[in-house]
Order: sequence, then structure tokens, then C-alpha cells
Amino acid sequence: MSLKPIQFLIIACMIFIVSACGKSKGQEVKDAVRSANILLSTKQCQQAIDLLEGIGRQNRDANYLKVLSSSYACRAGYSTITFFGTDISKTATPSPLGGVTTYATSQIAVTAPLVNDSNYKDLQEAINILLYAGGISASTEPTASERTKYFSSGPAGDINTELAFMMMVQLGKFMRVYANASIAGVKGGGSAANNCFTDYSTTPVAIQTYVTSVLPGACNSVSSSHTQLALGLSGRRVRLCQGVVLMNSILDVLPSVLAAAGGGSTTDLATVTSQINTQKAFLITAYPTIGPTATVMSQYNCENDGSIDVNTLASYYAILFEGIIQ
Repeated sequence: MSLKPIQFLIIACMIFIVSACGKSKGQEVKDAVRSANILLSTKQCQQAIDLLEGIGRQNRDANYLKVLSSSYACRAGYSTITFFGTDISKTATPSPLGGVTTYATSQIAVTAPLVNDSNYKDLQEAINILLYAGGISASTEPTASERTKYFSSGPAGDINTELAFMMMVQLGKFMRVYANASIAGVKGGGSAANNCFTDYSTTPVAIQTYVTSVLPGACNSVSSSHTQLALGLSGRRVRLCQGVVLMNSILDVLPSVLAAAGGGSTTDLATVTSQINTQKAFLITAYPTIGPTATVMSQYNCENDGSIDVNTLASYYAILFEGIIQ
């Protein structure tokens, strides 16, 4: 007896379900990653996210994590092709690091406050997926060396490479907004009123003197703060921490990535890394007791460590952030 169409459909569905149930978890993850990559090739970012999140986070599977991270980055508008094709060459113009504010994604208008902007949040999610890869806890510093406890050198290197480039793009978004950068990457030249990132009026005298008497560029006042980083503002520490954590994490992964790349299109990034490290050394000399603020890479630790406060964070900004965009 021939089957009716509806009977055939029911049987086919049952066969598919039984077949799917027979898959190992490992095979299910591999299939999901393969399908997500196909979806990403046609910019179906949300579908890729839904597929991968649907099987649960696989914190020890490097391929899964890289594709999941890429899916959130895709939804954020990030593109590795754009980064290498047009953005990376802009990095040091204006010198030393103002060019990151001219990246394609940095130029896109954001929802205020920045921490609530959907693209900013998605790219941060993409970064955090890789930063804490392996299941690193929120209270553990997510260093490159920490990730080698969970991944061999090849996968760990791939994770660090993706991380470095996405964090550079996120830094561009962060600096474009809080430095009030112009379309050409000049601090204080945007539509807001501030010439500095934040308020420095409660920092040590040496830091205030640096801002008012030594610092080149638009920032020469201790109180010309972006409104979202203003003194006494609720959430100020969280936002200051985001920048510090981002910068310290970039400095952690970028050297090894650049060494593996061996020059070429990453030459500008190598120069920038050297300049940032010079500023960081100056920071530690000017403020020897700055402590963990100079190295913290965990957002949780930055917000909760008793030795880190808004004054050490602001001092970090005065010398490092103000010094790299002018």
C-alpha cells in the first residue's frame, strides 16, 4: 500500500529525529560549527548565533568558540576583510593612535550611553567569548598564558589573533566616543564638549601637572570630561574599567600576534604597540603605586579589587589614553 504524502512526511521526520538523536555531542558541535560558517558566509549573523547558542556554550572547543565569537562580531558589523583592507593602515594617523577612531566601525553613530549601544555590546561579547575561552572564571585574569592551560599553541594562537584585531576595533569605538574625536581622529574635535576622556581633579598632583602642563593636544584641563566619564557619575568606575581592561588585554596579546605575523600589514600595529608601552612605562614611573590598574584584564577584578579605584583608573587615562590620541 502506497503512503499518503502526510504519512511519508511523518515517517521522514521520525527518521531525521532518530538520526539526530544518534549523533554524539562532538559530532553535533562539529555540524553546528560547519552550518554556522555557511550562515556567516552570507551574513546571516543572528541565525548563526541562534544555532551555536542552541547547543550550549562549548568552552573547551576552540573552533566552536571562534565561530561563535565571529557570529557576534558579525552582528556588531565587524569585518576582518575591512580591518585589513582599509582600517589597519589608518591606525597611526594621526599619530600615535588616533587613527583607530577613523576605522569604518568607529565612524558609525552610536546609541548613548556607549555601554548600551548594540554594536558595542555585541563586539564586547565576541571579545569576551575568546578572552575567557576555556572556561576562565570572571575573577581570573584572562591572560594569553592562562588560555594555554586549555588549548594547544595552534588554537591558542588563533584565538589571540582574532582577539587582537577585534579589540583594536573596539578600542576605536571606545576612543572615538570618549575622546570626542573628530572624523579625522583629532581629540576634542567631535560634536561633544569635552577635550579629555575623564576628570583628573582628584588624581595625584603629579598627574594633574602632567595633564595641564605636559600633555600635548586638546586635553589641558583637569575637568574637561566626557559626560559619561564625569566625576561622581554612577557607573563611572565600570566604564573606566572597560577601557583599562581593553588596553591591557591588547598589550597582552598583540606582541605574540605581531611576532607570528612577521611585519607586512601589521607594521603599523607594531609601531603603535611600542608607543603604548612607552607611555605605560612613563605611567608606572610617574605613579609607582598604581599597582594592579596597570595590568588588570578582568572586568570583574577591575570593578572589585580594593587596590583599584577611580583615581588610579583616571591616572591611567591621563597618561596612557590621553597620550595616545591628541
